[in-house]
Amino acid sequence: MDDFLLRAGLGAGLLGAAAGPLGCFVLWRRMAYLGESIAHMGLLGAAIGLLIGISPLVGVSVLAVAAALVMARAGDDLIPAGTFVGIVGHVGLALGFVLLASMETVRTDLLGYLFGDVLALSNSDLIGIGAAALGILGGTALFWRAWLSAAVNGDIARAEGRASRVADIAFLVLVALLTAFGLRVVGALLIVALIIIPPAAARPFARTPEAMAIIAAVIGALTAPLGLSLAWWKDIPAGPAIVLAAAAMFALSMLAERVRR
Repeated sequence: MDDFLLRAGLGAGLLGAAAGPLGCFVLWRRMAYLGESIAHMGLLGAAIGLLIGISPLVGVSVLAVAAALVMARAGDDLIPAGTFVGIVGHVGLALGFVLLASMETVRTDLLGYLFGDVLALSNSDLIGIGAAALGILGGTALFWRAWLSAAVNGDIARAEGRASRVADIAFLVLVALLTAFGLRVVGALLIVALIIIPPAAARPFARTPEAMAIIAAVIGALTAPLGLSLAWWKDIPAGPAIVLAAAAMFALSMLAERVRR
C-alpha cells in the first residue's frame, strides 16, 4: 500500500509542478478551451492505441500533438476558431468513448480514462511522468521570453521579432504532452482543471510573471498529497479529489486576497 501511494503522490506532484508554469501561459493567452479539446482528443488517442495494439500513452501523445497543431491553425471567416476547436474536441471525445465502450477488455476502465487512475501508476509510468515533467519545465524555461512577449501582445512581439513559429509550436506540443501524461493522473475530463487552477490560485500572491509561475508550480505539486489525503479520508476517486484540492486552494487564495484588500 505504501508503494502505490508513494508512486501516486510523486506522479501527481511532478505533473502538477510542471503544469503550474505552463498553465500560466494557458491562462494568460486564454487558451483553456484549446487545452480542453486536446484532452478530449487524448481519449480517442488512447482508444486507437488499444485498438491497434500499442501503448495507450503513445496513441494519446501522437493524437494530442497532432490535434494541437491542427486546431491551432483552425478558423476562417465562416467558422470562428473557437467554434471549430470545440467541435473537433467534442467529436474526438465522443469517438473515443464509443471505441472504448465497444472493447470488452477495457469497458470497465472507462472511468479511469475519463477521471484518471493515479493509484495504478507503475514504476515505468512514474519514470515517464518524471521525464515529461522535466522536459516541460525545461521547455518552459527555454521559451519563457518568447512566450511571455506573445502573451503580453502577440502583434507587437511578432513585429519586433520576439515571437517565432518554433516557439508557438513548442508551446502547443508541450501542452499536448502534459495532457497526454495527465490522462493517467486526473483523466481526459479533468486535466485542464489541473492546468489552469494552480496559476489562478497563484495570481493573487504574485507581482511578477516569474513569481506567479513559481507559486503555481508549488501549488500544483501540493495538490497531489492534499488530494490523495482527501480521497483516503472520504473514500472518493483520487483524480477528482486532486482537482478538488486544487479548487480548495484557489478558493482560499481568493479569500486571502479579499481579506488583504
